[in-house]
Amino acid sequence: MQPRRLTPTRVYRFYRGGMLIDRMRGETGADTDFPEDWVGSVTQASNPGRDEPLAGLSQLDDGSLLRAAIAADPRGWLGPDAGRGSTGVLVKLLDAAERLPVHFHPDRAFAREHFGSEFGKTEAWIVLATREEESEVWIGMRERVDRETYRGWIDRQERERLLGSLHRVPVRAGDVIFVPAGTPHAIGAGALIAELQEPTDFSIVCEWDGYPIAAEDSHLGLGWDVAIDALELEPQEPVLGLPDAARAFFWADERPEPAGRFAVWIVLEGSGRISGGPARSGDCFAVPAAADRIEVDGDLRVLRCLGPE
Repeated sequence: MQPRRLTPTRVYRFYRGGMLIDRMRGETGADTDFPEDWVGSVTQASNPGRDEPLAGLSQLDDGSLLRAAIAADPRGWLGPDAGRGSTGVLVKLLDAAERLPVHFHPDRAFAREHFGSEFGKTEAWIVLATREEESEVWIGMRERVDRETYRGWIDRQERERLLGSLHRVPVRAGDVIFVPAGTPHAIGAGALIAELQEPTDFSIVCEWDGYPIAAEDSHLGLGWDVAIDALELEPQEPVLGLPDAARAFFWADERPEPAGRFAVWIVLEGSGRISGGPARSGDCFAVPAAADRIEVDGDLRVLRCLGPE
């Protein structure tokens, strides 16, 4: 088996962006309501009020769903992970033209109890480019805040307190930030990010005032009395780079070679050929576990994204 080219899977979100994804592919582009490209995805996107059964699901270059190809040959695509039936990872290209709200994601234990999912949503951000010299993100509590106080900020939509309670981190191309599940965070405007995450679309949103988000859609249907239990309110220093702990969820490197398990490749720079086919900046590939030799020619710089070990 050889790598299969993926067609873009642009996904509707409540915020605008996406221009830098187009520019990465040599296009002029514009900011729209489809600011994300889900790469090698077998995860359906959740957008309240929109009936889109195939949203977020990646297609191969012949128009078939990657999910269907994996179901037809789980051993070939997933190798030792065939019994799990999932790639174990979701990769996104994300470019926000506006600041995203403070939000957080459940861990595996919470997701298992409340959603029947073996995956939560630990993630990592790999900054590929910025619109200005730098962008910014906010992540992790600077000081401990008790549950009642934080809940009051949410109920009253005290946006300055919610954002101000987090570490502000300036970011540039090449920066990497690890985001454990439960960690409150927000992404600033103007950064093109390759986001690795567990394969779910679970987000609990702390601020909705000023965004096209309904208050009843903020807590994944759990109610805030339950949802806030997934939040980590202890002080957390930002984790820069991918720590060894990330290997239980995903990994990324720039080694364009077989991994013996499912992988997603994103061409970051250059032009050349992969398995005899043309490849250039912005092209994406799903690489089966059974691929044992892959020819890569040219000056390609490739980001290789892997699921959990």
